[in-house]
Amino acid sequence: MNILYQTCGKLNPTSGGTERTTITMAEALTRLYGARCFSIYERPTCAPKEECISAEFQWIAKRNVKKNNESLRKIIVENNIDFVIIQGAFIHVPRFRAAAEGTKCKIIFAHHFEPKWELVFGHFDSLIQYRPKSIMDFARWMKYIITYPYAAMNREKVLSAQYRAAYECADRVVLLSKSFIKPYCKFAKLRDTSKYTIIPNGLSFNFHPRFEDLPKRKVVLIVSRLDEVQKRLSLALRIWARVKHNTAVADGWVMKIVGDGGDRKLYEHIAQKENIPAVTLEGRQNPVPYYEEASIFMMTSRSEAWGLTLTEAQQMGVVPIAFDTYASLRDIITDGVDGKVITEGNVDGYVCSMLDLMQDDAKRQRMARQAIESSHRFSQEKIARKWKALFEDLKWRETK
Repeated sequence: MNILYQTCGKLNPTSGGTERTTITMAEALTRLYGARCFSIYERPTCAPKEECISAEFQWIAKRNVKKNNESLRKIIVENNIDFVIIQGAFIHVPRFRAAAEGTKCKIIFAHHFEPKWELVFGHFDSLIQYRPKSIMDFARWMKYIITYPYAAMNREKVLSAQYRAAYECADRVVLLSKSFIKPYCKFAKLRDTSKYTIIPNGLSFNFHPRFEDLPKRKVVLIVSRLDEVQKRLSLALRIWARVKHNTAVADGWVMKIVGDGGDRKLYEHIAQKENIPAVTLEGRQNPVPYYEEASIFMMTSRSEAWGLTLTEAQQMGVVPIAFDTYASLRDIITDGVDGKVITEGNVDGYVCSMLDLMQDDAKRQRMARQAIESSHRFSQEKIARKWKALFEDLKWRETK
């Protein structure tokens, strides 16, 4: 079977969760089932082509519908593509549907966000916090603020239509959690649910360490894109500052933040201005050595689709703590067993949970071992098997 993955960015494991999970599944399907995987992307990087990818294509949609169809159809036909998996880009589903018309190719739309989450990007808070760089920039900024209510309503209407069109044009829509079906239908004004398939993200790493073999230290870890609107790392820093105030428990513990993004300077400023101790921003790095040594993992996101770094942490015996801000969180963490789930806004509870894990070695190690065991639910083999079953079902329906 030949699979074409469409992503916004060129496939690179350090670019983000969508790109990382795409590579993970391409590798697993190639290794386990002999699939040939291809990549089509819009935003290039200098990263080399991944070994699991047979060929890759840069493609940017043009206004000319005919040219779009011709360029996409050429890729589909010449590479004998059986399945196109569109990783989150609603607007491209109708384009690939039109390009694949009359071929054997099936179109699968994989939604990598919690339904409606896209509306948070461009949130009013981030608009207010923007600092104009010139008089003209200030004029544009004021215009955006004044017209924001109308623009927000119009954006929601447009996005709802895109959700609906993606569902109607796709042969199947893959969601990360069963809890996402109802909000997707409600937002897109859909009654039909026959096209949904639930497939969570697989583990990023194709190995299963023993807790006893991991060199655990007094390290609290964050692996994240440095994006304040979604990730809220300013909140994580301030929680950490409160934790460090308890010197009797937190002495010797350090925080490491792995990742990069547009708000790095903001976090450097907060750490310096508020004199937050024992915290370092490590930049974009291979996260595996950091997971190996860390004992506690922090997530403070406003929302996530899946929280790939949570399963990465569990796989590596790092006990995760997260705010209860998105439905799929409880598909990953069983509170008090393999991690901690904190009620949204309960900063005191978050601080207390961290201090409790820091001072109770037996509890922390017990939860870390259980986290490793729980992560096996999302092994690459099990998730690849779900994708293979979806491919076979689509082919079977074609022959009926």
